[in-house]
Amino acid sequence: MIEIRDLNFSIAGKAILQNISLDIPDGAFAAIIGPNGAGKSTLVKLIMGLIPLQEGTVRIDSKAQTEWLKLNSFGYLPQREEYDRNFPATALDIVLMGIAGTLPFGKRCSKEHKQKAREVMRHTGIEDKAGNLIGTLSGGEFQRVMLARAMLSDSPYLILDEPEAGIDRPGVKSFFVLLKQLNEQGKTIITISHDLHTLSDYCSFLICLNRTLHCHNDMELVNADVIHKTFGDSVRLIEKDY
Repeated sequence: MIEIRDLNFSIAGKAILQNISLDIPDGAFAAIIGPNGAGKSTLVKLIMGLIPLQEGTVRIDSKAQTEWLKLNSFGYLPQREEYDRNFPATALDIVLMGIAGTLPFGKRCSKEHKQKAREVMRHTGIEDKAGNLIGTLSGGEFQRVMLARAMLSDSPYLILDEPEAGIDRPGVKSFFVLLKQLNEQGKTIITISHDLHTLSDYCSFLICLNRTLHCHNDMELVNADVIHKTFGDSVRLIEKDY
């Protein structure tokens, strides 16, 4: 479980997040939604320790965040991560980057590391593309490679920042089906998204955020009117039509 209490964060005196307190239970498939500038990406980066806390606390599995991070890590698929598509790296090379930071300086990935990476790629349905250069992959294939990279850490938590970006409608559905399967196998998944239609089909826990927290509970994500009433008239969340 991720427990957040009294979280406040500001940049140059401007409040980005205010008075955030919430619990994300183990095994949740949680969606964080809100308008641009609502603080969604900042919130997940604070949870993962990528940004230092200013006010408030984060506890993970009943441990202080800093203590948990000494022995654990998050699987993370950042927002719109870009690579030079002409760079001569294969899909397997990109997946192996998921453990590169854990290797001693100067040590290369072993045969066992590569075998594990291929197993994860098989789980995400992308093993047949392991030897393909990244420039030859479709948007959906590339996102599955990035998901495999995030999974290689074996973290019980997967955090994804708008994972549907750059994927066509069939690819988005296929990707979320895979995420749901991982969730049913025990992964706690937290995703940032604007795609209300897809979220309503797959997610079970809703976090409505616009600098402050408007709601966070288990609910059906099928009524966009409820979302608009929660946020007010200034919010324009878009249900994508691809």
